[in-house]
Amino acid sequence: MRKLAIMVLLLSLIVSTSLVGTITWGEDVQETGSLVIVGGALRADNDAVYEAFIERAGGDQDAKIGIVPAASGSPAKYANLFVEDMVTRGLDESQVVILPLAVKDDSKTQDVDESLWSDNGNSAEVVQMVENLTGIWFVGGDQLRITEILINSDGSNTPVLDEIWKVYNKGGVIGGSSAGAAIMSELMIAGGDSLNALRNGYTEDFDTASMDYQNEGGLVVTEGLGFFSHGIVDQHFDRKARLGRLVVTAYDNKEIWSHAYGVEENTALIYDGRLNKISVAGTGGVVILDMTYAKKDSGYTGIKVSYLEGNDQYDLAMNKAEMDADKYTTIGYEYMYTQETLWGGPMSPSQRFRDFIAFELVDNEAKSKVSTYLLDEALSGYEFSFSKAEDTEGYWGQSGAADLYSFENVALEIQPIDLMVKMDVQKSDKSYKVVAGDVLWKIAEKFNITSEALIELNQIQNPNVIKVGQILMLP
Repeated sequence: MRKLAIMVLLLSLIVSTSLVGTITWGEDVQETGSLVIVGGALRADNDAVYEAFIERAGGDQDAKIGIVPAASGSPAKYANLFVEDMVTRGLDESQVVILPLAVKDDSKTQDVDESLWSDNGNSAEVVQMVENLTGIWFVGGDQLRITEILINSDGSNTPVLDEIWKVYNKGGVIGGSSAGAAIMSELMIAGGDSLNALRNGYTEDFDTASMDYQNEGGLVVTEGLGFFSHGIVDQHFDRKARLGRLVVTAYDNKEIWSHAYGVEENTALIYDGRLNKISVAGTGGVVILDMTYAKKDSGYTGIKVSYLEGNDQYDLAMNKAEMDADKYTTIGYEYMYTQETLWGGPMSPSQRFRDFIAFELVDNEAKSKVSTYLLDEALSGYEFSFSKAEDTEGYWGQSGAADLYSFENVALEIQPIDLMVKMDVQKSDKSYKVVAGDVLWKIAEKFNITSEALIELNQIQNPNVIKVGQILMLP
């Protein structure tokens, strides 16, 4: 384990237990460019996203694209894949350049050591390569590698980053997927999972030898590149269940940014600076958290959640959704009447974030509230409750036989919870309640049984974790 020097910034941002942004970003600039922020796992056949990027770069005749492969462990491979994606969509290879910005060598490219590019953020030659480009694309991987190469150790911009900013402020487009999305906001989420973020908050200790810290452990936040100044952005949002970690980060910074944005995979949040609006392209959607009236005690209350997809837009100046005019409102006209409570998970219907709220709540007359759970092996964790509020609205449409759904202002509450699973009484009519000081082998010895039998009967995943009050069935 090691502590990155960049985390010194984090210490300056922490007040008590909350992270508060104090970064100074220099003189205000008029944002005239566009952003194509992809939530990761961008498929090669996602024409809507690629075309949105190319169009904002000047179209297939005039676009001049620079690719930043710094985040990837295989910089050349993924940069060249994006070159192919551009050429497939009408650009000539001469219109696309791979910028030599990387910190990790790809052993498969034997003719070049990409790790030698690690100081190129300050290279005059690379600055010249960026001049006159109309679009910049950041490939996915580890977002800390991007900030490492484009932000100096003293926190100042490298000349290459300043030149990329010029591309943006002249009306160009900045795009990126996964790590390339995470770097877009001023405060960047770099790692951690939702359960640890809610339970333990932030961490300074993480191992960058692998990218495991991105998906597990305490919350890691640091400085991003700041192209999207309207809130914090998170990616891989639905598949990696990142709602919890975004809530923690957004709440601690809500006095700076009242809204936060989660982008689903194979989907782009598109920001047009001249219009100051968000639109969506791709197969999923964008989750918007309104933290204006959020409060924190043992959990979180007062959060409002909206979801955009397809032809929906969001006006950032008004903080107001502009839903697809072809959709019908659902509140008061609900199609479903489903009373059963659903827990969510791979064995349940409505597994997607959108579907869980749309089908089970906003288009369901029988329900005013639905809940799902984030739990550890001891069934301790958090309940996520979504409710209809006075200003909640759902929007339904169709594309062929497929349902289209959006919603706005669904109330979200997150509270700690401990659950107990009632065992099948046919397996045993005897039980034992765990008390302070108990360990599994002592309980087994007390009842003259083996630890293995106790583990199997109670389906215990981790024999070292039992909780006070937990009911153990006995043979």
